[in-house]
Amino acid sequence: GHYQLTYSQRNQATMERSLVLSIVILALINIFDSVSNSVVGPSLIFYVTEMGGTKEQYGLIMSISFLVGMVMMPVYGAWVDSNGNRYHAPYAACFCLGLLGSVVYVLAVVCPRGTVGVAMIFMGRLITGMGVAGRTLAYSYVATAVPFDQQRTTLTIMSMTRTFGMLLGPLLNLLVARVDSELILSRHLGWRVPVNPNNAPGLIVAASEVALLVATYFFLVDPPSSSGKSGTRRGSGPPVRAGLGDIWNAATHFDLALPMANMFVVMFSFTFYSVAIPPVASHAFGWEPFAISNVLALQAVVLFIGMVASMWFSMKSATDISLITFGNFAFVVGGAATYLLWRTDGSTAQFILPILIVSLSYPFIGPANRSKFTKAVHNRPELENAHGIMQSLFNQGFMLGGFISPNFTAAYMLRSSENIEESGSPYELTLWTWIIPISSILMIIGLLYEEFAIGKNELGWMNVDEKVIGESQPGEMSHLLPVNKRRSSIVSIEQSLSRQFEVDRRYSVEANGICNPFETSEEVKFRNQLIKDKNEWDKLSSSPEES
Repeated sequence: GHYQLTYSQRNQATMERSLVLSIVILALINIFDSVSNSVVGPSLIFYVTEMGGTKEQYGLIMSISFLVGMVMMPVYGAWVDSNGNRYHAPYAACFCLGLLGSVVYVLAVVCPRGTVGVAMIFMGRLITGMGVAGRTLAYSYVATAVPFDQQRTTLTIMSMTRTFGMLLGPLLNLLVARVDSELILSRHLGWRVPVNPNNAPGLIVAASEVALLVATYFFLVDPPSSSGKSGTRRGSGPPVRAGLGDIWNAATHFDLALPMANMFVVMFSFTFYSVAIPPVASHAFGWEPFAISNVLALQAVVLFIGMVASMWFSMKSATDISLITFGNFAFVVGGAATYLLWRTDGSTAQFILPILIVSLSYPFIGPANRSKFTKAVHNRPELENAHGIMQSLFNQGFMLGGFISPNFTAAYMLRSSENIEESGSPYELTLWTWIIPISSILMIIGLLYEEFAIGKNELGWMNVDEKVIGESQPGEMSHLLPVNKRRSSIVSIEQSLSRQFEVDRRYSVEANGICNPFETSEEVKFRNQLIKDKNEWDKLSSSPEES
């Protein structure tokens, strides 16, 4: 017996070491990914221009990764669900796609300038995007392999490593800026590929994909294929699909539609900066990718500070509506400042200030808005078995904003250098930029309408008898799952604790690929209640009376 115990303990220690090593590999994926992004992102506009492309084509290339993400994320999720929670093959596929896309990206330079050359860049980014969509497997891995009480720590490490990768970006851009060489594919046939600062980032991405392919193959350990452990997870299968009626519910009920609209608005506005920063910095200040990547590194640090600050306020019992309103108000200020301060005669400080305001405030909206949406879904009995599809819908709203924004930004919000010079107006952006502050003002009006006109009373400023009962669900000041509320159904619990639900939930509050590891205090209460309900169902199903 003593030997058996010792063997069991030794086996457990081996498993824990393997899990730690796997988390290190996930962190490594994050670092390589963010380094790659911080090299490709600032130089893409220069590459497109070199190949004779327009700002509209640049916007289209930027948006394609969101589109293929919307298509491919469910594919990777279904793959993991169908193969018993095994990750080697899906990860290998996403790294191979990334490698192929990077090679196509590098080779675009040998194509004729104009449509063909730009189309090659587009194809390279499209194939790479198909691979990048598989990086959300990290959320899936954490949800199924890491005990629930350690997940926040794990995700925080991943968030910090992503930020660290962004900080390495400028150093790499400094090296890339000096590249002026060529790849000799065949001396006999005279096949040579010029390598310059614009396509060299593709080689960096290709090298990182090969390194990650090898690292995951040898060191990533698959989690147990059983459906959860420690009573925190149940079922890793896909959520039950809901019909059109449930989707219609989301669109027609204010308490569900508002958080979805807010997620779309904030993602649209935030993605604008990813698209606009490189061309504006290049035109207004003559910056090269190295200087642009410095701004992106600073933005990543401020984003992380915003995540920590928003979590602190939430733990100090700040309500969801307070956090979301503050975030939207900062977007109003930052959006207005962006139009007014981004000028050809402006200073560097004027250029950076709006970026910092928006980056600091973005994390205040994400988790609080997700919490608000989750409460609205759980307060509706008719959506009892549709929690999975509703979270997926919420996620699609977020991704749709990211897909539409680059095209719209490049076509309507960025001014061409010719237009600026001909008009004599110093503004780098068009009047369409006012969409950012105006849309956030509309979100604030929606929040106030819900709070006072519908009578949510989350702030608790209204007397109970003053409340206007505009909808049938309990007010948000009531507990997430009130004492007199029915116990959550087995289906809703399984969906809310499923692998896919967790992936959708985590991805919906990402910022520039940096995961937000924090949850609002309401979300923590809600999760604990779900686990309590699950344990009660487990006791009922195992009792002699039920058998």
